Formats: sequence, C-alpha cells, structure tokens
Amino acid sequence: MKNLTVKVGTRGSALALAQTKLLLGSLARVHPHVNFVIVPIKTEGDRIKTVAELRKAGKGLFVKEIERALLAGKVSLAIHSMKDLPSEMPRGLILGAVPERVDPRDVFIGKTPAPIDQLPDGARIATSSLRRQAILKSLYPRFEFAEMKGNLDTRLKKLRAPGSRLDGIIVAAAGVRRLYPDGSIPVQPLAAAQVVPAAGQGVLALQIRKDDRAMKKLLAPIHHAPTAACLEAERELQRRLEGGCQVPLGCYAEGSPDGTLTLHACLGSVDGRRILRSSHAGRMDDPLAVAKAVEKALVAAGAREILSALDR
Repeated sequence: MKNLTVKVGTRGSALALAQTKLLLGSLARVHPHVNFVIVPIKTEGDRIKTVAELRKAGKGLFVKEIERALLAGKVSLAIHSMKDLPSEMPRGLILGAVPERVDPRDVFIGKTPAPIDQLPDGARIATSSLRRQAILKSLYPRFEFAEMKGNLDTRLKKLRAPGSRLDGIIVAAAGVRRLYPDGSIPVQPLAAAQVVPAAGQGVLALQIRKDDRAMKKLLAPIHHAPTAACLEAERELQRRLEGGCQVPLGCYAEGSPDGTLTLHACLGSVDGRRILRSSHAGRMDDPLAVAKAVEKALVAAGAREILSALDR
C-alpha cells in the first residue's frame, strides 16, 4: 500500500467532510503511507430547497452522484451516512467494510435548557424526518411539528435566529458528536427504545466497487463485525418494508456478548395516531432471520395498511 493515493468521494457539507476526515484518520493510522484525497461532490439532495420536493424526488438523493463517480472510477471510495443509503445499491457496488457504530440515538436541541418533557403545550419542534414526526406526535400530541431541511449548522442557525418560533429541533446524535466533538452543543438524548433510530443511524457507509479487492483489503482493519451484523438486520427489515427516508420506519439492532442480536422496530402513520412496535431476539450470525421475524410481526399488526396509506 506504499505511495498509494486514494480518492474519496463524499458530500461537501460540513458534517460530511468532518465525518469523512474522522474515518480517514482511522485508516491513516493503519496505512500511514497511503495518501487519502477527499473529493467533495454535490448531490441532488443538496440542490433541492424544500422538504416537499425532497420527499417527492425519492430515495438516494444524497448518494447517487457520488455512486456514479465511484462507478466511473473518478473516486475509489465513497463515504456516506448509512441512513442516506437505500437498502438496495446499484449493481457493481458493495460495502467495503462496516466501521464501528457511534451513538445511534436522536437528540433534542432546545432553544432553552428545558428538557423536551417540560416544554409547554404548543411548543414547536422541527425535523424533516417522517419517522421522527410520527413517533414524537404519538409521544407528545400537545406539541406542534414543523418541517425543516438543511444541514446541521443551518438547522441550528434557524433555531437560534432572532424571531424564530421554534422551541427545538430533533437531529441525529452522531452528527452532533462528529461535527462538535468538544461537546459545545448541549443535547438531550432520546431513548432508542421510544424514538427508534433510522436503519444504519450512527454508522458510516464505505462504498467501493465490487471488483476492487485492493480497496476491500485496505478497509479490512476497520471492519467491525458486530456492527455489520446489526446493520444487516436493520437494512434487511428496511428492504422488506420498502422503507427509506420517506417512510416512518425506525429499526435498530443491538448485539450481546453471548451472540444474541435483538432488533427493535417501529412503524407509524404520519399523523402519529397509529404506532406499531416489535422486537425480536435471535442469533447474531443469522441477522436475516431476525429481520424476517420482526417483519412478520409488523405485517400481522397492520404494517401494510400504514405503508399503503403513504402511497396515496
């Protein structure tokens, strides 16, 4: 691997660049003679201005252009937030490795230090995620929920802007941790058992070309098998329920030292009036079976009716 230059494609947002640099720092410690060059790529999702347009445009909006660059050989490695990656990838691309997950939870960032439970009736909370909105509407029906698009910095500025009507925002803990590692942004973590995270939340996606054996070997030292097993269960359930950023589906798996994998899932109607929850424990070496069991339970409880209503 000596004197090798690796071009790495990622979005140009502050968070995307920060998390890419963190990951490449880990790789550089293992491969000190490899020169990693970041290639920022603007995606369709970055160009879209409103949440409504974002949902109408479909899945993969923050990865497609980067994947095209990878397939064309313009970059050799693509780094995304895993939750932005559709459950089915383009032919010819694979995950080269799965690094260890960081905090998968969502967090509440308020305009004041008050925790979310102590906000007054009519408090206004912003998030662009249907999953977060559905779950939080069921937990806090006394709040109002607003749409908000933009990167983490943009959302924080909107929250703190003079005259802002927002009382708080909901974002991923991993993004705050990666962009503000000094802890300068006070957050209130939301329990994953209640506000079930999105599939892959807290994990970085390391995409490579399927035939690039050298790149797979280069990434091998940072592969984390327990995270990979959990991720496989989450993404399989997402695939089975056709979930993505536009579906109110949360699924989060956790492994135990005894080799048990437990998958927690939550599917809700957009208005939050109907929330289905299911958990199933199985073997970590058979994550697909665990996902299938959770899917079966959700479908029996009415998941297809909720998903059909979303398509209308």
